[in-house]
Amino acid sequence: MSSPEVRRTVWLLRGAALVFGVLGLSIALWLADKAVRYPHILARQGSAEAPLWIPMLVFVLVCMGASIFLFLRAAARVARGEDLYARRHRRHPSERLASERNSAASTS
Repeated sequence: MSSPEVRRTVWLLRGAALVFGVLGLSIALWLADKAVRYPHILARQGSAEAPLWIPMLVFVLVCMGASIFLFLRAAARVARGEDLYARRHRRHPSERLASERNSAASTS
């Protein structure tokens, strides 16, 4: 983590993870409150009935955990100095030509 730009990027990614955590937990607490207040609400499809609140709560927690994991992993990779966009698949033609020229110049 040498440059201020890298530190700022790491800080923003960790902040995004924190925001997702706070939002996810607040939604999970809201769902838990509704589950306690209205336990009789069920999801129905045809003649089948299933609990509504538990799957919704699990879905929110899993998505929150995955988002936090991805943001923190990206922050760690940036902190190690990795360029997250270095090997992307859809480069612009000008970037592709520049990288080909750089590789051709380095091999000759």
